[in-house]
Amino acid sequence: MRDPVERYLEDVLCHADLAKDDERNVRGELAEHLHSLVAESGLSNPTEVYAMLKEKFGNARRVGRGIAAARGRVRTYLKNLRRRLPLQVGVALVLAFAVRFAVAQSFYVPGDAASPMVPRGSRVLVYKLASSFNPGDVIVYRHSDSEFRIGSIDRQTSDDHWLVEKDHGTLKAEVSRDKIVGRVFLNTR
Repeated sequence: MRDPVERYLEDVLCHADLAKDDERNVRGELAEHLHSLVAESGLSNPTEVYAMLKEKFGNARRVGRGIAAARGRVRTYLKNLRRRLPLQVGVALVLAFAVRFAVAQSFYVPGDAASPMVPRGSRVLVYKLASSFNPGDVIVYRHSDSEFRIGSIDRQTSDDHWLVEKDHGTLKAEVSRDKIVGRVFLNTR
C-alpha cells in the first residue's frame, strides 16, 4: 500500500494546480510537516494515518484550493503561460508560413483590373492549389518576377494557356499555367 502521507500530498497538490517550481516547494514543506505529525501520533496503520491527516488538515480538495489561493492562481497561470507560450507561438508561426507558401496567400489590389468583382483597394485571398480554371474565375498571376497582376479568365486558348481579361472587359494578356499563382476565393469588399 502507498505511503499515506504521499497519497494525501498527491490529493492536495492535484487540487492546488501549481506551477512546477511552486509545487516542488510546497511538496517539500508540507511533506516535512506531515511526516512530523505522523511521527508524533505514533500511528502505523496506513488507513488510520490517512484518516488522521484528513481530520487534522481537512479535506484534500479544500486544502489544495487554499494553497492555490495563497500562492495566487494568476501567478501560477502566468508561470504556466510563460512556459508554454514560446512553443505555441512557434507552432503558430510554422503553420502560418506553411499555409502562406503552400495553400493560400493574400494580395492587395490597388487598381480596377478585376472590377466590379474585385473593387479597387480590396484585399484578396488566393487559393494556390487550384488546378482548373473556368471562364469568369478571378486569378492572380505573375507579370514579372516581382510584380503580380489580377484578372478574370475569358477563355482557354490551349492546354496550359488562358486569355485573361482586365480593365472592364479589355483583353490584356495570355497567361500560361506556370505563371498563375491561384484563384481568388475571398475578397474584403
